[in-house]
Amino acid sequence: MKIAQVTKYFYPHHGGIETHVLGISKGLIDRDIEVLVFTSNLPRSKKFEILDGIQIYRSLSFFTLSNDPFAPGILINLLKEEYDLIHLHLPDPFCSVFAFIASLIRRKPLIVTYHADIIRDQWYYRILNSVYEIFLFLILKHSKRIIATSPNYVKESKTLKKFEEKIEVVPNFVDIEKFNPNVKEEIREKYNLKNKEVILFLGRLVPYKGVEYLIKAFSNVKKEFRNSALIIAGDGPLKEKLKEMAKEIPDVIFLNINEEKIPQYYAACDVFVLPSITRQEAFGISLLEAMASGKPCIATKISGMPYVIGKTGILVKPRDINSLSNAIIRLLQDKKLSEELSKKARRRVEKEFTLERVTNALFSIYCHALRIYNRNG
Repeated sequence: MKIAQVTKYFYPHHGGIETHVLGISKGLIDRDIEVLVFTSNLPRSKKFEILDGIQIYRSLSFFTLSNDPFAPGILINLLKEEYDLIHLHLPDPFCSVFAFIASLIRRKPLIVTYHADIIRDQWYYRILNSVYEIFLFLILKHSKRIIATSPNYVKESKTLKKFEEKIEVVPNFVDIEKFNPNVKEEIREKYNLKNKEVILFLGRLVPYKGVEYLIKAFSNVKKEFRNSALIIAGDGPLKEKLKEMAKEIPDVIFLNINEEKIPQYYAACDVFVLPSITRQEAFGISLLEAMASGKPCIATKISGMPYVIGKTGILVKPRDINSLSNAIIRLLQDKKLSEELSKKARRRVEKEFTLERVTNALFSIYCHALRIYNRNG
């Protein structure tokens, strides 16, 4: 079996979808399945290379529109190379059209993983999206199977509701060896946090993450727990604004993310918080990493996060500062509850969110799609 993975960005570009595609590609290769990745050359890399057995075809991007590179070479490569099935990762307007055309011309079955809706408020994005929705409907209708990462997102997405009969839920995964409760860390000593109660946020500093609400909630926590600290690990367009907002609150520490040390950030905290405020946060991979690290988590009741946490953490309403601060205080006060949730979180990840479980599910979907295609000719 040869699978073509189509994604706008790929390693060494960093992001949730990129990590997902890299992981499943490695997992599939371990099952003796050939994997070809068709992607843009952002960041600039070789046109073709083999990485851990993955055949990577990169194409020149002529321009980028709303974080989507226009790289028509992806279509050319899809028409030239040999494979049995196309697996497309959305949202990605340009690549979705390329994969659709290649599927029709090459007569290859198309599988789609629908990671998230495109959510843009600006009027010009709404116009562009209304045009794209026509193509998206045709692409999803043509696909043999649509993969969603949580049942919650299927219920909330207007697009996915139209295709419920062909949807299967296959969640994201986490490396349970890389992220585990026994990771040794140096963060506390480096930043003089040895005797502090540490709250952690890790992710991009963009509006939908809701970090400003966490900072406001921490201001309340600080009144109750003077010996607490908030680590905000990440970068993004809101960083300076958030720093300015937090400058009057003691023990708010901003850190740039060192990819190699990410497990240490989780190991250093007592509570992990993901305070996202919109459905742009479709799943919350950082929740999986924190749960795998054996940490009690707090998240908001939107998108896939309630599904990810299950009964192993605390959920609060988005933008609810008092509920968020009360949840943090509760976990800092009740060590028995915190320890119980930590153990449950680790067990949930080991049961539901491993790479092996995800690749087994994908392999089954691929086989089913190919059987149907071969039967129908």
